[in-house]
Amino acid sequence: MIQTTGALPIKRITMQRSKLIPLLILALLGSVLCLTTTVFAAQDSQVVTELKEKAQHAYIDKRYADAVTIDLEIAEKHPESQARRYAVQMLGTIYENNVVDINKAIKWDREYMKQYADSRQISFYKEKLASLEKLMNQQQAFKTYQDIRFSGESDEVKVKRLNALLKDHPDFSLKSEVERELGFAYARLDKRRESYLAFQSMSQADGKKISSGDQQAYVTASSYWRMTSFWGGIAWVVIVILWAVVLLMKPWERLSPDSMKKFLLWPVLWIVLSAAGMPAFYSLDNAGDTVIIHDTQVYIAAGLNLIILLWILLLTKGTYWQARPRALRWLSPALTVIMTTAVLYVFIINQQNGTEIIDYFSVKYQHWMTEWGLL
Repeated sequence: MIQTTGALPIKRITMQRSKLIPLLILALLGSVLCLTTTVFAAQDSQVVTELKEKAQHAYIDKRYADAVTIDLEIAEKHPESQARRYAVQMLGTIYENNVVDINKAIKWDREYMKQYADSRQISFYKEKLASLEKLMNQQQAFKTYQDIRFSGESDEVKVKRLNALLKDHPDFSLKSEVERELGFAYARLDKRRESYLAFQSMSQADGKKISSGDQQAYVTASSYWRMTSFWGGIAWVVIVILWAVVLLMKPWERLSPDSMKKFLLWPVLWIVLSAAGMPAFYSLDNAGDTVIIHDTQVYIAAGLNLIILLWILLLTKGTYWQARPRALRWLSPALTVIMTTAVLYVFIINQQNGTEIIDYFSVKYQHWMTEWGLL
């Protein structure tokens, strides 16, 4: 009895161990399978990473067809990868801006909105999709517009192509955007009237509310155009009137060789004074200035002062002042300031970025007046 009862537990333990061996083998095979899967997943991740880098380099190098091919491979063959989000977004961007295909741009933008867009991006993509859908019947005009925007051409070429686009497609739904591009291009070309008219047309298009940045650009273009047309016209009128007044007083009747010799001293002194001041001009630190005044402009401005000196000589020799020497002493300084201001104003606004120079000096003037406690 004792031997029989002692043998039964040993037999049961042996049978249980024999049943556990297959389970252990299955567990080992499962571990090996999981490890193999992990290794392959890591290899796939490395492949996708390399594809993403190739797509990025292709886009930066403006090889847009290659970028599309690689991004499509990521999006279609690696649906579970993290890089697919980037690929889908870039496909929508490239098909909209570079390889223009509105249908495909809509397809991938919609895919991104459904799969990856967060709550802050959804409204943006809905608006973007609505805009693209409106362009379905104007794909050729849109393709031309995008080519102009991203071609990197000079502003002269860009202006010609944008104007041709508006002429060929007067009902283009992005007409206000074209006029905006024209406004900035004309401003860079220093064509203030055309810039102002382009921004004005943009602001009046379909009653559409423009952005604060575009509104500021419109106000600036309007201000610069007034500087050139209205105030520039007034300056020219002042110059013509002052010269006419001097010549009507027949100053040549009172000119003598001695007075001419004395007059020649003033230009010499002015040239010496200007030359003495040039080292100070060259020593100025203009690293932080948005408007750069070139030395040639300074030389020309100094030369114009010689013409003003001639006008002053003729003014003082006018026959009208023979019986009114006191009036000459009181009026000549004021008239000289007016003539000098008008001449320099006309000169500056006809320089490249002349309106910016005047605007810059007005800001500096207000700063100086504030520092001196005069404002």
